[in-house]
Amino acid sequence: MAKKKINWQNGDVFFVKLKDGTYTTGQILDLQMKNVVRCAFFDERIINQQEANVSCNVKNLISILATTREQLDFGIWKILGNKKIEILIDEYPNEQFRNNDWIGAKVYDAAVVEEFLDAFYALIPWDDWADPNYLDKLLLDKTKKPNKLIFIKN
Repeated sequence: MAKKKINWQNGDVFFVKLKDGTYTTGQILDLQMKNVVRCAFFDERIINQQEANVSCNVKNLISILATTREQLDFGIWKILGNKKIEILIDEYPNEQFRNNDWIGAKVYDAAVVEEFLDAFYALIPWDDWADPNYLDKLLLDKTKKPNKLIFIKN
């Protein structure tokens, strides 16, 4: 039996499960293209979903990425509610490509986003990519890079 697609909307807040069974939070900004959703990701580690107090405060914002939508569509990234979006549209990823039918836009597979978040919380190595600085490029800016990371390359 096929899974039923989840209906989600702009502003929905969701959990991304990490490798250790904890969660972090994201917020849907908008649907960029048919299969691409722009999301904000926050440094808000959640131990228990039922007791979560999620703020989606921009001071905790670590990344804004365009990603594939399947994790939202099939409830893998579980929607928990809806909050007002505090991020300006000019800050959304790829916005500069809108008037050119998104040509030049960068889109990341949801699995890459999950690995980025696991690495952010030092659950997997940060530098285990062909380009050891690859995940740095997914951060909002270099000040968001955690001090405690796992590195395997010198």
